[in-house]
Amino acid sequence: MPRVKFKKGRQSKFLNNVYRHSNFTWSQLANELNIHRRTLFDWRREKFTMSNRAFGICLGLKNKETKIPEYKMLPDFWSASRAARKGGLKVVERHGNPGTPKGRVRGGLISQQRRKKYPEFYRKCNLKKDISRPGNSTELAEFIGIILGDGGIGSDYQVVVTVHKENGRQYIGFICSLIKNLFKLTPAVYCLQSPKSKKVVRITISSSNLVDFLLARGLKKGNKVKNQVGVPIWIKKNKKFSKSCLRGLIDTDGCVYGHRHNSHGYNHYNIGLAFTNKSIPLLDFVYNTLEIYNFSPKKQGGSSVRLYRKHEVLRYYQEIGFSNSYHSKRLKNFLNLKKKL
Repeated sequence: MPRVKFKKGRQSKFLNNVYRHSNFTWSQLANELNIHRRTLFDWRREKFTMSNRAFGICLGLKNKETKIPEYKMLPDFWSASRAARKGGLKVVERHGNPGTPKGRVRGGLISQQRRKKYPEFYRKCNLKKDISRPGNSTELAEFIGIILGDGGIGSDYQVVVTVHKENGRQYIGFICSLIKNLFKLTPAVYCLQSPKSKKVVRITISSSNLVDFLLARGLKKGNKVKNQVGVPIWIKKNKKFSKSCLRGLIDTDGCVYGHRHNSHGYNHYNIGLAFTNKSIPLLDFVYNTLEIYNFSPKKQGGSSVRLYRKHEVLRYYQEIGFSNSYHSKRLKNFLNLKKKL
């Protein structure tokens, strides 16, 4: 409803003049204006601006001696933007800035918690994304290897995989396709902006159903090193699943490298393959699986498993392979370099 805005002190003076010349009591004047007596007194005290409708009735009640002070009309919802601003500032003061990454995460978590606690208020909302729940397979085993390598489950709602922005360009597409094929979900890909993480891409799948599924398949939430996580039993019991999981682990936490060494007075250049991780169960799995496939792995420093022989690295490439093309490109580059030396 439009309102009438007077200069300070004028609204009170106008209503007093109307009251004086109308021969009404204040209660009668309030009834005439079709408002509560308390509202009329609030207007008289200038706590609020008076309505345009009531102002029109007052004009009909005034006599010739009642002067109409200068005023201006305020349109409908004239105070909405100001009230919205005050409300927004109060929310920021109480809960923090919702426009920052930290604020968005906090808001999302609070929203999910409320939806779980009060589902009756969110009946028309899709509380959980429908996902495909695949059976045990080589593809699922490789995805679990990727999660155990450079991924993780940090909350009840999200699964995250981190990949190098430049070295993993093709691999990012592979992981996203694998997620779509397995779970019928489309992940979000974020390029991090902080100085320490500007070369990192984060692949995020937001689905509490997916988290529940992966936990049921043997994964764990939280820090992998602190919890000393290992490969699920159903993978270790199957040779093909172990092979696929091994590929996922080395694609993420492994590398192909060139190394020089001296033997009998001669300098040699060779090619090696290393898997580095601080989870002992994962190191044991990589070591044991390589042995199952008749490789000769070596443990080094309590945090890595390595293949030192060129022919074994080539056999790994041929029999187990890389889904991350960055490793195969490095292998070819080292082979070319070795030919030139």
